[in-house]
Amino acid sequence: MSTRLKTDRKKGKKKKKNSIEDTEAWNSADFDYAGLMAQDMMPLLGAPLTGQERIEYLDEILKDCPEYYPALIDLGYRYIQEGMDEPGKVSIDKGLLSLKTHFSKKNLIDAYYNTCEFLEKHFRFDLAIVYYNQLMELESDKATVYDSLSYCYSTMGEIEKAFETQQKALELCNSNHKFYCNMGWVELIRGNLDAAKIMLEKSLTLDREDEITLNNYEACKLMLKSKRLKNWEAYLLRETDYEYLKKLENEDDIEEYERQVRDYNSAKVEAFKFDLVQNPNYTPAEKYDIIFSLNYTFDLIRESYHSDYFFYDDIVEVREYFKQIMHRVIIKTGDIDAEIFDGVYRALLEFYKFLAKRKVVSGYKSLKNEMIELKPELMEKMLRYNEIRHNEAYTKEEKDEIREELFEGDAFYPFL
Repeated sequence: MSTRLKTDRKKGKKKKKNSIEDTEAWNSADFDYAGLMAQDMMPLLGAPLTGQERIEYLDEILKDCPEYYPALIDLGYRYIQEGMDEPGKVSIDKGLLSLKTHFSKKNLIDAYYNTCEFLEKHFRFDLAIVYYNQLMELESDKATVYDSLSYCYSTMGEIEKAFETQQKALELCNSNHKFYCNMGWVELIRGNLDAAKIMLEKSLTLDREDEITLNNYEACKLMLKSKRLKNWEAYLLRETDYEYLKKLENEDDIEEYERQVRDYNSAKVEAFKFDLVQNPNYTPAEKYDIIFSLNYTFDLIRESYHSDYFFYDDIVEVREYFKQIMHRVIIKTGDIDAEIFDGVYRALLEFYKFLAKRKVVSGYKSLKNEMIELKPELMEKMLRYNEIRHNEAYTKEEKDEIREELFEGDAFYPFL
């Protein structure tokens, strides 16, 4: 699924302004933080610390070296992941100040970009905008910063601001094909299809092989031919071309068939994500969790049943096999609890409610009723399986027997 291009930038080499790295406190903090990173990368050393445990570990590092910026920024990230944005921002700000005080400008600029990328991923687009504006004062390549700001505004639904900032990027640099591609994407969102075509053609003039630009250009041409695809959301939610898929099937072009399925599926999730970002009923942390749970569940269906032909908008299939789907979620999610369980429910219901509102699917109420009816039974199975999952008092054969009893054979036989 294509949307916009990320702009390349040169990363600076680390250069110290002074000798803080030579202090005993810094070296001790560096040693402890390296151990945390090693644990993240090599589970054999112990399960990676998450949540409150990780926050407490980072706090301990900072007690002896309050200016150790890797722990400060990491701590800020963890607070934000837990939904505590205020202390998260305070910690990130301290980390950036330490970088500004003791390290090179290039180090500081890299940290700003990394922080903004993290914030975008976790739906804190408003906070990312704050840091991009601070970065504007440091970065000589201001066009790239404007390009990044445009993405944030686009995702938040502030399309005119997105257009204005993307225009500034092009005014500062008219030789970067990515800026033209991204302006074309903004115009697709605005519904200005002719203007989008011009921008995308300019991008292709500068780079004829860029895959994202080519895909967006094909999307634009399809939209121009259609009377129904008036903007980017309409394109993302377009009807499946079953006639073309049938042709691919007859030609035994499995690779292209599967690519088409992936494209349709990612488009539906992308449209849902755009809508979710602007949904006032959820916090940014909840929005991130919804998208994560949705992708996790769909990935699990494909991986468990090798179902590359599964369309995410097939609400009838999901309703019919919902019990089996949840059986697999329970079995495959080793740390599943009531919060994760409810998160899967919430993600699926929000996704299909969105598609129903956009008239992409029908039967949302039927799916919801089925899910509600099955919830007590499924929750009981989850709790029972958790009791024996890691209990060494049971043999493997006993666990298999209980699993089959609980999940009616779904642990062993695919259903899609």
